[in-house]
Amino acid sequence: MEISYSFLILTAFGLGIRHGFDLDHLATIDSITKNMDNQPYLAKAVGFLFSLGHGLIIILLSSIIGLGLFKNNFPHWLEGFGDLVSIFFLFTFGISNLYITFKQSKTRPIYLKGIFAKYLLTKTTQPLLIVLIGALFALSFDTFTQVSLFSLEAAAMHSWLFSGILGFIFMFGMMVSDGINGFLVGVLLTNIHKKSYIISKGLGIGIAFFSLVICTMNLIKLIA
Repeated sequence: MEISYSFLILTAFGLGIRHGFDLDHLATIDSITKNMDNQPYLAKAVGFLFSLGHGLIIILLSSIIGLGLFKNNFPHWLEGFGDLVSIFFLFTFGISNLYITFKQSKTRPIYLKGIFAKYLLTKTTQPLLIVLIGALFALSFDTFTQVSLFSLEAAAMHSWLFSGILGFIFMFGMMVSDGINGFLVGVLLTNIHKKSYIISKGLGIGIAFFSLVICTMNLIKLIA
């Protein structure tokens, strides 16, 4: 039994790390971080906040599965909803990054807050909004399927609490990959802004392009 517990813990942690490296996660975190480059401390925490929101849904889901309330009968709307969430945010932040990059000046940069989210993205609501975006990304069929891999086994051990703990471990693994990614991008943006305005623009275009490419891939997947 001890080996089984250890195996499930390692599985949940490994799945969390791998899930954090999903391209839509990386593209969204990079885009949000770029949009918040006027707040360097918050920008470096975007990955952790995104994973927190994502992970809270996963902990709730794994606990519910552990209680045996449902197994593999996930709602059908999850198959398309996750893709729609990804497409919406990747497109929104991708376009806003392009707008920021080409419209900003060296003396008076224009940020996302002044473009289309003046009232939503205030300094007090930004962290909560990032957590919310992460939570929305968790509402996908792929995420639910991955969580069920370890939650069903924990449920078989008659331990819903252990199932919830595995959800927390999954979130921790995801925070490792997503958190490090967001932190490194935040540090990179801060240093680049100080050293080179041209390189900063190039990075902004690159992040926007990455977001829009992943958005297009998800759109094709949804239509196909």
